[in-house]
Amino acid sequence: MKKIYLFLAAALMLVTYFFGVRPFLGLASASQIERIVLGGLVLVLLGALLVTLGTLAALIFSKEKTSWRTRSRGQMVFLFSVFILLAFLVSMSQWLAHTPPILGADGKPLPNSIASLEKVRIGGVDQWLIIRGQDINKPVLLFLSGGPGASEAARVLRFNQELEKHFVVVIWEQRGCGKSYPSRYPTSDLTIEQYAADINELSEILRARFDEQKIYLVGHSWGAIIGVRAVQARPDLFHAYVGTAQMVDVRETDQIIYRMVMEYSRQTGDTKFVQTLEAQGEPPYTGKSPIQPYATLFGREYAIYEDPNIKDPEYRRDGDILMLMLKQPEYGWLDRLYYLLGLVNTFNVVYPQLQDMDFRLDAPRLDLPVYIVLGRHDMNNPYQIPEEYFNLLQAPTKQLDFFEDSGHGMIWEEADKFHDLMINTVLPETYQP
Repeated sequence: MKKIYLFLAAALMLVTYFFGVRPFLGLASASQIERIVLGGLVLVLLGALLVTLGTLAALIFSKEKTSWRTRSRGQMVFLFSVFILLAFLVSMSQWLAHTPPILGADGKPLPNSIASLEKVRIGGVDQWLIIRGQDINKPVLLFLSGGPGASEAARVLRFNQELEKHFVVVIWEQRGCGKSYPSRYPTSDLTIEQYAADINELSEILRARFDEQKIYLVGHSWGAIIGVRAVQARPDLFHAYVGTAQMVDVRETDQIIYRMVMEYSRQTGDTKFVQTLEAQGEPPYTGKSPIQPYATLFGREYAIYEDPNIKDPEYRRDGDILMLMLKQPEYGWLDRLYYLLGLVNTFNVVYPQLQDMDFRLDAPRLDLPVYIVLGRHDMNNPYQIPEEYFNLLQAPTKQLDFFEDSGHGMIWEEADKFHDLMINTVLPETYQP
């Protein structure tokens, strides 16, 4: 009976929290409270499961069957109760996921603004969009996150809000990533061609919805790979293509990173990491879980070359993608699990497919205005290869911009410079209502 009362009290506290307390908390406070409660429930659930399994095992060998049956029945009830509380917390977080309204000076939603979290059918599967803009009559900008398998929505929402004044910003949660993680099935559809087809189908949807002849396409890193493929196929859909941290040849890029990190490790006497790199060899990596050697290589590259060169204090303080993801209101706790799963499972399927691409050969011409943005300190995609690609590229108009004080995340590390480019260069040069 005591356990029932405890369960009812815990359930009442959760209901009170979600409906009476949470609406008045800041995002950071709510996220911290829920992380603590969620972690506590998971630990209790695991502990209760172990105890129950032990009791059931003892029941098999016990002569006092009645006593053990009574005890195991009580433990099963407790286990089920904790599971129900955990499921309720996760379900409520999913149900309450939203993107906050865009407010005016009076604290009310701006007239004619849009702030929407939507599920749409693209390529035969459900995928999610975050749509934000101060005026629905502004040009549409579709943002393609880096990855594969990741969502960079949290960084765009945190650092690129200025774009919402001049565009209707659409952040696409790609199949197999973030909120759209369940759409990774069938995995046979996780191909570059399908992602590009999804982009163009979505672009058609956005054109019709916002009554625009064309939209803008901005891709970052992996997003700039599928972005190039999309505009190759349908340049007529876009005012311009903006490739940030533009990837060109994944295999050659990764091999350059390997050699840089190897040389640095040898020069600094890091014998252990030299042995680690020697053991896994040069990319590309294959096998059941290629993300493991890639994560080892890229993680060390970031620590050596990228992190020390972050100059913007705001990005250094708030730019961690995992912490931002844990706080963003567009995600429930199941979405956060999906995010982590996508980083591994979608990456493992898609990244091996990128090893034979080279845009210097595969995409030497793009039939629309092209803007390439590179970070001078980007060693995850050293600028020499994309700069060479830019020089070879044929396009009606093209422009290359170096952000001198940033690395792979230049559009967030130097957000003001990126906003200036989009608002005062790209828009006036290419927008035709």
